[in-house]
Amino acid sequence: MREFVLLSLNGRTSEFDLNDLTFGRIDLVCRAVSSALFVSDHIRRDTNIYVFLNGSDNPPKMISFIGETIKDITPDEKTISRLILAALKKGRSLVLEQEIEVSPGIRVAKKSFEKFVKEKSKENKLFYLSKKGTDIRNLNSFQGLFILGDNLGLPKKTEKLLKNLNAYTISLGPAVLFASHCIILVHNEIDRK
Repeated sequence: MREFVLLSLNGRTSEFDLNDLTFGRIDLVCRAVSSALFVSDHIRRDTNIYVFLNGSDNPPKMISFIGETIKDITPDEKTISRLILAALKKGRSLVLEQEIEVSPGIRVAKKSFEKFVKEKSKENKLFYLSKKGTDIRNLNSFQGLFILGDNLGLPKKTEKLLKNLNAYTISLGPAVLFASHCIILVHNEIDRK
């Protein structure tokens, strides 16, 4: 199983304009979801991506995309943004720690990124993607949960939490890349192994 977690610090947690996905950087989130779930001719059924939206007006929100069961999704930003908007509308009245299914393979929860990562660390190795890490090509095994930030990166306190959880910091090369590109490169490295 391949799992990715994206923390979007400005990701809208209330309704947004489908014609302007840059507001709240939903465009970045959509590209990350597409990169995680799709290859040229099918959905990666062995992949999940969890998106944490911490922007206005109702944070935190986690939207889960489960490759094994997801249906009615295509890799374009418009389709993915509609699914995110539907999840946010359906999850509007959730209380902390509550989670509901929006459609097959898509869930929405009111849950913090930190709590989720702590829970996952009990059964998964954590890999934090950062330009300061060990080159992924120097690792023999890298099955686990891959953690990424959006264009703002991760806050220092979150990086400290990951360090305390023994997350392994890995790099994909010398350049700072888009989160969606990082996901593709991780997939490629796993596919090649």
